[in-house]
Amino acid sequence: MKSKEQFKSEFMLIIVTIIWGGTFPVIKAGLADISPLLMVVSRFFIAFLFFLPFIIKKRKSIPKGLIKAGIILGFSTFVGYGMLTIGLTMTTVAKSSLISYGYALMTPPLQFLLLRKKVNPVNLIGLVIAFAGMMIFTSPSASGWNMGDSITVLVAVGYAFTVVLLDKYMRIYDVGVLTGFQFLFTALFSAVLIPFFEVPVFVPTFNLLIALFYLAIPGTVGALYLMNRFQKGTTPVRAVVIYALEPVIAIILGYMFLAEYIGLQELIGGVIILLGVLFSEIWGLFVSPKVKVNSI
Repeated sequence: MKSKEQFKSEFMLIIVTIIWGGTFPVIKAGLADISPLLMVVSRFFIAFLFFLPFIIKKRKSIPKGLIKAGIILGFSTFVGYGMLTIGLTMTTVAKSSLISYGYALMTPPLQFLLLRKKVNPVNLIGLVIAFAGMMIFTSPSASGWNMGDSITVLVAVGYAFTVVLLDKYMRIYDVGVLTGFQFLFTALFSAVLIPFFEVPVFVPTFNLLIALFYLAIPGTVGALYLMNRFQKGTTPVRAVVIYALEPVIAIILGYMFLAEYIGLQELIGGVIILLGVLFSEIWGLFVSPKVKVNSI
């Protein structure tokens, strides 16, 4: 049966998913007043400042391997969040959330290739059900394929590597310090590319400041720290199934705040996604692989 620690970890990942779902419409709205890469720099540098005290406090005991891990995680996070933000300038919340969730299909083979971990067939079945629901929910073919959609494919790649690498690094290094370096290098990678890919735009409107606050604090500091802290309490594939709720939440909020239409097809798709998540989770109450949970 699922342990209390695993149940707690997966519950916290659901909270992470709810927060993430809110970032899609917030990014889309905020891009009216700021250029994409500058938004990523602002978001992650502000987030880094919250973890700077952890780094300063433990600066004498930081191993070189942790900094290297922070660089690697920072790059994969940059690919994910940087391309997500750029892509949202050219595509909708619905299509972005579906294509981004494509990382779910990449996670199991990466988990095996990088960590040599076997995948629970039950979780894979739940993942397939959830992804089928995602296809119905967001209907990406309805409006055709554009450049923003192509860029967003890279989001899936970045997310997949981040999920699997976190499973490795968070069992080795201090969560607070590693998360801080992850955010710092994400901001640095984004800043380096600004001169090559965009003319910086920053109009400090009230809406933009609220957007940056949400993206930096709950959307980055809160969500990614919780992900880094609790994902090691479950398996990467089970985490990915839980994250299937993110696009559902994103598109509901997109409808509420950006007037993106939700029809019967999206409703059916959302129900199928929930069935996929519930299948994996409920089955896991009775048949679940043993999960090693490390304390920090």
